[in-house]
Amino acid sequence: MIGKNLLALDIGNDTIKIVCGSASKKNILINEYAIINTPVECINDGMIFDADTVAAAISDAIKTHKIRGGALVMTVTGTGVITRDIILPKSTEQEIEKMLEFEAQQYFPVDLKDYTVDFKVMENIGEQIRVLVVAAPNKQIETYINLAKLLKQQLAAIDIPSNCVLKLLSFLPLSNDEAAEEYAVVDIGRDTSRVCFFRNNILKFSRILLNGVSEVDSIIANKYNLEFKAAEELKKSFKGFNSQSDSEDRFNDLGEVIKGALDGIISDLNRFFEFYNSRDNSNNVEKIYIYGGGSKLTGITEYFSSTFNMPVLPFPLLKEIDYKGHKGKEAFDKDYPILINAVGCLNRTFK
Repeated sequence: MIGKNLLALDIGNDTIKIVCGSASKKNILINEYAIINTPVECINDGMIFDADTVAAAISDAIKTHKIRGGALVMTVTGTGVITRDIILPKSTEQEIEKMLEFEAQQYFPVDLKDYTVDFKVMENIGEQIRVLVVAAPNKQIETYINLAKLLKQQLAAIDIPSNCVLKLLSFLPLSNDEAAEEYAVVDIGRDTSRVCFFRNNILKFSRILLNGVSEVDSIIANKYNLEFKAAEELKKSFKGFNSQSDSEDRFNDLGEVIKGALDGIISDLNRFFEFYNSRDNSNNVEKIYIYGGGSKLTGITEYFSSTFNMPVLPFPLLKEIDYKGHKGKEAFDKDYPILINAVGCLNRTFK
C-alpha cells in the first residue's frame, strides 16, 4: 500500500475526520479532507451503534467535499481497547504470535476469546524485545467492518491513535534535538483524552483519561445557566486568560471558570506523569505536545505550560505533509490539530 491512495476515517464522539491521501517514506500527500459532526447517539466510547446513519453521513461528506479515496483505513479507540507492554525474547513475528497464543491472557483482565489481539515490536532491549500488544473487543471491531461494507469500501487496516501519532513522529529525524527528548503527546477530545509517552520517537506508554473538554462546557453551562450548545459557543469565543473583560460583563470571570474546568484534566495528567516516571528512574518527561479539538482552546498551551512547569506546544505541523486540496493551506493548517490521527493512519509505510 506504499504510495497508494487511501481513505482514512477517525471517528470520534463529537466529529468524524475523513482524509484522503497517500504516504511514502519521504512524505504524506493529502488530496482532500472533511470534518463533520458525528450523528447524535450513533457513537459512544468508540462503539458504533447506528452504522447506517454514520455511513450515510460519511458518504454525503465524501460527495460534498469531492473526496476520492482508495482502500479504507480507520482508527479505533475507546476504553474497551486495552494495550499492554510485554517483554519477550528476541523472536520472529511468527514466533511472537505463537507465544502470545499461550501467554497473552495473563496480561489482560478480560477473556481474550472476546477480543481481537494484535501486536507490534517497539524496540530491542539487548537479547529481548518490547512488544506492544493491543486487544480490541470483537463486537467493536465488527461494527467497523460493517461500516466499511456499508460504505462499499475495501477495508485495508484498523489502527489505534497512538500508533498513528508514532507514524507521524517517524518523520522527525533522530538527530533533531526535539526528537531526542522525552515527551508526552496528549490528544484532548470531547469526552476522553489520550496521553502517550515517547522517547527517541519510540512509544513507551499510553493510556486513556476519562476527561475531555465536554467537562469545560458542562461547568460553563452550570455556572451561567446556559444550554450546553451555548456554553460550547461561549468557550469557542474565549479570547484568552489575559484578555480584559468589562467588569459589568456577565461572563467577566469566564477565564477562571475555564481554568477550574481544565484543572480536572491537568490533575489526571499529573497522575499519569507521576505513574510513568515511577515505572523507571530514567523516565523524565521534558515537554508536552497537545492536539485534538480541546487543543484549539485559546490560551490552553500557556496555562498548561505554567501549571506543568515545562514547554507545552501544539503537535508539530510536519513539513513532510503536503495538502493539495481545494480548501487551501491556511484552512488545512487550522484544522490539522483535529486531523492528526487520520493523517497518521495514512502512513502504512511505517508499521
